[in-house]
Amino acid sequence: MPSRAAPTIARQLRLRIPYFKSSRRNLITPPNFSPPTSLKDAKVQSRLRRFNDRLPSFLRAYTTPLLGAPATHITSFLILHEITAVVPLFGLVAAFHYGNWLPDFSTYSGFEEGTRRFTRWLRKKGWVGEDVEAEDVAGGISTMEETVEGTRATGEKKGVRLVLEFATAYAVTKALLPVRIMGSAWATPWFARAVIAPVGRGVRRLFPR
Repeated sequence: MPSRAAPTIARQLRLRIPYFKSSRRNLITPPNFSPPTSLKDAKVQSRLRRFNDRLPSFLRAYTTPLLGAPATHITSFLILHEITAVVPLFGLVAAFHYGNWLPDFSTYSGFEEGTRRFTRWLRKKGWVGEDVEAEDVAGGISTMEETVEGTRATGEKKGVRLVLEFATAYAVTKALLPVRIMGSAWATPWFARAVIAPVGRGVRRLFPR
């Protein structure tokens, strides 16, 4: 008799208390549960967050939604952003160098930053003389045309013309930042689907855990 009463009481509890039915399931997989983000994904999101914080407010409308996107989309956007910076930079330098022309971007904020950055980099590469300082390019020029003609005529301080080309290309690329951000955000879903996802699958097949 007692053995029959115990199952009967348990059935009555299940009928009267709905939570009793799903308590075990809720303990295993609570509602609105999302698995923890991997360390790699967290680093990618952190990088995008820092990048987003440096942008002007009107550009954050394109990047802020990506903070909640999958890691493949964030990675795609960051790669596209780098591509849209590197390709125009070196493409413009080649156009200036071999086309023998140079627009005047010396009044843009990115020009002085570019002279400092690329004077150091080009000196390390040995493409610019050790006596060339950023001030020789940015600080003492009256107009771009006079500076270019002066370096051609005297031939002094090897590489000043090259620094000018890189600094101008950097200023142009920086001025194109809004276009680069919008273009990268627009192409992100396609790049994630067509490039990042297949590459990720290939890497997992080559290096299975």
